[in-house]
Amino acid sequence: MIFEFFIISKKIKGHITNIFINKHDKILDLGCGNNPNYHKNIKGKIICFDKVKTKITHAVGDADKLPFKNNSFDKIISINSFYYFKNPFASINEIKRVLKHNGKFVLVLPFIYPIHDAPYDKYRFTEYGLREILSGFIIKDIKAIGGIFNLPTVLIHSLIKGLPLIAPKYLKGIAKFFSVVLFYPFYVAAQIFSLLDFLDITKRWPTYYFVVAVNAFPPIKDWRKF
Repeated sequence: MIFEFFIISKKIKGHITNIFINKHDKILDLGCGNNPNYHKNIKGKIICFDKVKTKITHAVGDADKLPFKNNSFDKIISINSFYYFKNPFASINEIKRVLKHNGKFVLVLPFIYPIHDAPYDKYRFTEYGLREILSGFIIKDIKAIGGIFNLPTVLIHSLIKGLPLIAPKYLKGIAKFFSVVLFYPFYVAAQIFSLLDFLDITKRWPTYYFVVAVNAFPPIKDWRKF
């Protein structure tokens, strides 16, 4: 989904490249899917985790019960998966547990985007919800990627993806062909128009959030010593 928005994709890949710079890091990709093309922007040893087995997964399970030891990873990344987790609050606790002290958690997730993969698409967090759920971390950055000028891109992208879904089964192939032919030029133009998003300082219309949080607080058992 991200990488169909080529301007947003470029921004996100740039941020990932700037963070994952140590080839000695052990990195958990939480919700890797089967084609994580952002891996080429990451330096380090990547362990792939997902709820289903694919050709790249090293471990399979739910994010609220991670099968890893405490303090296992230098960094954790989760792209387009956190909002699928059945219990994101418990998952955050697990992320904190398996992430080393001062390790970084990088989270990329959509906000203004149509419901998809129903019924698994369950959670859309605002910036303020993200700050709440990540209260056990020090938040270094929350970037709104895409703004009010990107809304036409989201709408046209939704038409290209959505029209074949509502077409009768015997017309789906034709609907897919014509939706691309009719709307793709407007889709490209809308993405160019989205370059004006730097003018949107409200951060009220984010297509995506890019979050960097640091596991800088000591475990609760250590807090009791103070």
